[in-house]
Amino acid sequence: MIVLLTGDDQHAIQEQLNEYKAEIDSQWLTLCYHRFPADRVDRAISVARTRSLTGGKKLVIVENCHLKQWGDTELETLQQLVQVPEFTILVFVATNVDKRLKIYKHLVKYAKLFEFPLIPPWRTDLIEKAIATHAKKIKLVLSKGAVEYLAEAIGNDMTRAATELRKLYIYGNGRQLELAEVKELVPCQTQSSLQLASAIRQGESNQVLHLLDDLLSRSEPLMVIVATLLTQFRTWLWVKSAIVSGIKKDSELAQLCNISNPNRIYYLRQEVANTSINALAKAVTMVLDLEMSIKRGAESKDLLLIILSVSRLFKLT
Repeated sequence: MIVLLTGDDQHAIQEQLNEYKAEIDSQWLTLCYHRFPADRVDRAISVARTRSLTGGKKLVIVENCHLKQWGDTELETLQQLVQVPEFTILVFVATNVDKRLKIYKHLVKYAKLFEFPLIPPWRTDLIEKAIATHAKKIKLVLSKGAVEYLAEAIGNDMTRAATELRKLYIYGNGRQLELAEVKELVPCQTQSSLQLASAIRQGESNQVLHLLDDLLSRSEPLMVIVATLLTQFRTWLWVKSAIVSGIKKDSELAQLCNISNPNRIYYLRQEVANTSINALAKAVTMVLDLEMSIKRGAESKDLLLIILSVSRLFKLT
């Protein structure tokens, strides 16, 4: 079996990898479980093609395959995928891929594609559902209010959600946990990312510095911060563009901007009322560039400089 796992939801991808790993006999993991970086894809496929010494399944994982780093040599190597036996699970893992690439089109001829996108941070309904599902999976009993709070406090960071839910499971020891207890045990962090977006949009540089320093001091992942900003600014740009184009009904705005809850439009209208559409468009472009820079290894100092530059766009309007 050959699979390609893509997406920004690293927790979901790791869960899928764990499921594949569970299919391997634990006493033979040393012989039947292999991980390779993308630049060793030739070696990974060579290992995947060989029969397991135990006669059972073998798991071979090729990590960080955004595919753009592969050329004709790797394309030729991938011709050998047809020789990978059924008892081998060969997994290619990528944060994102360009589906227009020739090498991608070749890979998916043999590999099953599974996509794991992050839940947008404003889709609290989906976040609540994901948290409730995971809690049920580990037999953690939470009140409805507790689930709603966790969705607000954790946001779409499912890696953190898994950690916090495991902590609550140990604390609860089988009993239902109520909102007050959960608030004491799980601090609200994601809200700060949304507050950061609002401060940037309002051109409040001092507040931007304060919120960003708070996020970084708690070791909030740079990609999580940027993902929240990008989603928020895209939403503001879509709504502003729709309003400028003459769309008046909230239901039409919600449908056009892919917003599941039409009631949210009232607040979005207020947020973009005095905001320049040009500034929003430039902000989205700058945050997109920032996202790519972080994926290439940019650090927190780079994040600070660009976010302050984005904030200045709105200070001038």
